[in-house]
Amino acid sequence: MEIGVSKPTFSLFDAKALDTLSTADDCHLSIQIGLNGFSFCIRYKDEILGIESHDFALSQVENTFKSNKWLQKEYASTNTTIVTKKSTLIPSALFKSEDKKKYLEINHVRTEQLEVLADEITQIDSYSVYGISKAEQELITTFFPKSSLKHFSAAHIPNVLAFNKNIEEKKMIVNVSYKQIDICVIEHSKLLYFNIFNHKSPHDCVYYILFVCEQLKLNPEHILLELMGDVKKDSDFYTLLYTYVRKVNFTKRQIKLSPNIDTLAQHEYHPLLHQHQCE
Repeated sequence: MEIGVSKPTFSLFDAKALDTLSTADDCHLSIQIGLNGFSFCIRYKDEILGIESHDFALSQVENTFKSNKWLQKEYASTNTTIVTKKSTLIPSALFKSEDKKKYLEINHVRTEQLEVLADEITQIDSYSVYGISKAEQELITTFFPKSSLKHFSAAHIPNVLAFNKNIEEKKMIVNVSYKQIDICVIEHSKLLYFNIFNHKSPHDCVYYILFVCEQLKLNPEHILLELMGDVKKDSDFYTLLYTYVRKVNFTKRQIKLSPNIDTLAQHEYHPLLHQHQCE
């Protein structure tokens, strides 16, 4: 069983609350988009009023953008993150804007068809350098021309550090999504590691987690591991993971959901729901 395919399309909206508001004046839209699909949520002040997720090829996204009534509305603000493996972190002391493409080519091949962008992440004194495809560019500029744009890491890493600012020991945070997982390792409010991996099975995910432990010389039986995203305690992935890693917990969200749609587990869609906090 693949992780992330239990809900190929997920949708929850507090339509009654949204109908009483002017989305153009009062509501804010957050979007995550990548080669494996996209998700979005709608926020009013400090409360989430709607969330939807689609797991399919990027080529199918345009039709959904055109037909989805929530995406046809105007919002007070829109922020978008690109979820792509074609990224790398460069320390600010070494970063030169004119060399962005060179940085990306160090770790990734076939970047000639990509526009290379960079986001400053002040919390780790680094830049996230990443490639965005023409298809992604066209979708965003066509449907969300006023949206702010960042790589997933530029929103996720600051949030992970902020949520764990009082954690003194080493901790691994694993976010599971459709066909991808991303892994952060932190210690004393500092980032030690971040990477995105593709997966096809629970075994792939556990392999990457143990691989990171090996690279950082972490003992799987002692490391604190926190899960978020599309994973459940009764899943094959969790069962397999727990045979190797003993201290496994689920993260808790720090934003409210409308009581009318509050059926999500605390750890589900965590990066998306908190994405706006790094605007």
